[in-house]
Amino acid sequence: METVSLKRIKTNIPNPIGNLCSSFQNNSFPKSRLVFVNRLSSFTTYTSAFIMEWTRFLCCLALFVVCANAATIEILHKIEDLKSKKFGHEYPRHGLLLLHWLANHISISQSEDILLHFDPGRQDYGFHYYNSTNNTSTTLPYLDDSSDRVYYSLGSLSSKAVRTKLPPYVTQDYYNALEDPKRDLDRIVLRVQRSSPRQADKVYITQAVTNEQEADYDPDETFEISTRLLTQVQILKTPLDLLQTLESHVTGTQNSDDPRLVLSKEKLLNHLKYSDKHLQSIFEDPGVRWLLILAGYDLDNRYNIHKKTWFCSTDEPIQHDQISSDPETLCESHSTVKIEVKSTQDGYARIIWSGLPKNILKLNTTVVLFSSDTSTELQRFTELQGQASGSYDTYLALNHGIQPRLVTYSFAFEHGFIGLRYSIIWRGPQFDEANRVIPTKITGYNANLQLYTVYGYACARIYIKSSFTDWKKKFAGSWVSFYTNDQDPDHKYTHYQWVTNFKKVDDTKEYLIYDYVTVCSQKKTRRYRTADLSVVCPECQVLKWRGEDCFVVSFSSSS
Repeated sequence: METVSLKRIKTNIPNPIGNLCSSFQNNSFPKSRLVFVNRLSSFTTYTSAFIMEWTRFLCCLALFVVCANAATIEILHKIEDLKSKKFGHEYPRHGLLLLHWLANHISISQSEDILLHFDPGRQDYGFHYYNSTNNTSTTLPYLDDSSDRVYYSLGSLSSKAVRTKLPPYVTQDYYNALEDPKRDLDRIVLRVQRSSPRQADKVYITQAVTNEQEADYDPDETFEISTRLLTQVQILKTPLDLLQTLESHVTGTQNSDDPRLVLSKEKLLNHLKYSDKHLQSIFEDPGVRWLLILAGYDLDNRYNIHKKTWFCSTDEPIQHDQISSDPETLCESHSTVKIEVKSTQDGYARIIWSGLPKNILKLNTTVVLFSSDTSTELQRFTELQGQASGSYDTYLALNHGIQPRLVTYSFAFEHGFIGLRYSIIWRGPQFDEANRVIPTKITGYNANLQLYTVYGYACARIYIKSSFTDWKKKFAGSWVSFYTNDQDPDHKYTHYQWVTNFKKVDDTKEYLIYDYVTVCSQKKTRRYRTADLSVVCPECQVLKWRGEDCFVVSFSSSS
């Protein structure tokens, strides 16, 4: 009976749960349990096979969705294609300015390879690694860890490490639109080869979204930029020969590579007479102005904000030939205002300004230094003495993030004390510790050297490629030496530090970063002008590398 019962269960009951119930009824739990396990194994095998097939289907479906998503990213082939996009099209968005900067920091080969004049893996100019492998909601095509491609993103101006390394024309609207959420929306993403980190094969423009949303970039505002469009942006830096251009319109011999030549004669003259005039006291570079004009930037709104900021009259001349050589307001000028921080010979902050119009100088104005872009505490104060251009040497130690601001001020008597009241007109760019100079490659090694400043003192930073695993052995007899003058002989250094004594401060996906901060390691440290890396090879031959490109701060020998 027991055997028959087992056969009956095995033959007639397809459900393993039924097998277990029958075995309980027949008081044959041990043997029925064996049958249950065997049947369950069979059932599990069938179920596992079904799950595996279903998983394969889902994976294929996911791959299809990813591929479909990548395929739906629109490619923009010319500047005119930007007109219908939101990217950088209104104040204070900075996307078109970023695009102009990028186009002028790359080369495009005849085979349309994009050759970078910087290393994004080293975080040059504020680039940072964008991880798409762990981001299931990424807008960009998926890259796995085994891929020879990697993404790097640029444009997050809320990070001091980014905004201090980009030129003022890219960041000026960010600094002067504190309450506007649109000031930090735009991003540029490069797809770079791991094996050739200075070569990109894809360029994307996109828009950041808030953290509450699933994706980090807006898929509806993400586009690929073709090499042709980048080439058109590069062409805009070439001055336009107006007579030749007008003649080409008559003869029909326009060069199609120049996007300005597709404009009709009437539109071209209108742009030069009105649009370009409105922008030239905002953006100094003619190439920037042309890009904004051709890409459909909201010029009227930007110019109205400009007039309000600089107290321009509402009836100033708008004809190109009516611009005054001695303008009363900035809107009548053909130059921009510059306010920046540089270095004195002794490593202190020097304030430099130029282009201030008469109406601003009459307002009891001055340039004040603040320790950061968010600080409200005045660090240094000086009067302009009615000068439209000039400089002023302070005794504030030069440091990363110092910001100059143009303010109007007055003194008021309150509660028995005389207090200073000020109102900000314009915020200048923050000072970058390396003066926006990228590291210099150490010839023959996968390493780079950079000079920077902390509180006015010379410091050195070394970037070691992650693949350079035996760098401590190679640099065991190497040191960084500091000089009071860039003309000093190699053996006349004033101070040095062994490379192996540098302290690790950070790392990126591609580099290890080591610093030597002189001000923190000595009680009395001289401010040095330059640094030199001396490498002793195993054959005891001394190789000298002088970092002329790293003379970013004027350090003198005075303490």
